[in-house]
Amino acid sequence: MTFLKDPLFHFLLLGVALFVLFAWVAGDARTEIDRAEEIVVTEGRIRALSQSFSQVWQRAPSEQELDGLIQDHIREEILYREALAMGLDRDDTIVRRRMRQKIEFLSEDIARLDEPSDEDLEAFLAADPERFRKDTRFSFRQVYVSTDKHGASAEAEALSLLAELRGRDRDISGLGDRLMIEHRFEDTPERDIARSLGSQFLEALVDCPVGSWQGPIVSGFGLHLVHISERIDGRVPGLVEVREAVVREWIAKERKKANEAFYEMLRERYTVTIVGSATASSSQDAATEMEK
Repeated sequence: MTFLKDPLFHFLLLGVALFVLFAWVAGDARTEIDRAEEIVVTEGRIRALSQSFSQVWQRAPSEQELDGLIQDHIREEILYREALAMGLDRDDTIVRRRMRQKIEFLSEDIARLDEPSDEDLEAFLAADPERFRKDTRFSFRQVYVSTDKHGASAEAEALSLLAELRGRDRDISGLGDRLMIEHRFEDTPERDIARSLGSQFLEALVDCPVGSWQGPIVSGFGLHLVHISERIDGRVPGLVEVREAVVREWIAKERKKANEAFYEMLRERYTVTIVGSATASSSQDAATEMEK
């Protein structure tokens, strides 16, 4: 039966599991209320406190330090329970966001997705190939001419240098003006070039032929003369090359779908009234309006 493999079917099972879990947690919470004045620090909690200390300080706590950790835990537990009793957790934006995160993490943790098939991954890759596209890579040298230093004569200076470079290929280390960027780029992805010299420079670089000095090319710094020795065009790789990345993106998308499906299932239980609106809608009506 193919529906057994459908992630949405798994999400429905997730919802049922979460409702059972919430009922169990609610039962535990009621037990805690009935025993509000009882605090039990278990051996497991003490081990956890000790391990947390060791991870930070790279050593086990002394007896005095461990006692301090236990007393601090007791203090935190007492103040936490009193804060709940006083309703201090209500209408607190930070608390609300944290609780939202925790329930979303919980739903993701329960939604253990099966390993996707190659057909799933191939379809996912074909649907958005640019997400996994490998950058065009360049190897080139560049000589910089500062427009701040040369002003209106900067272009003439650049053209003069270009003629010299085309006349005879030579060591470029002493040519042009100083710039806090390397003269030579080796097998550099286009996104790194854009990050260093700007998208305008990259766009012009793409149009330059390989094997000769070209320019001047404009960047945010000034003018550049460039000599491309190699260009490896970008491409969309096959699944074998990027399987790990495709699996990671596929899982992220499916988990997002799981959260949305779980939220929609929960929303069915609520009637939503928006103050200032004449309509007090059921969750289904509200969901329909939002989709429009």
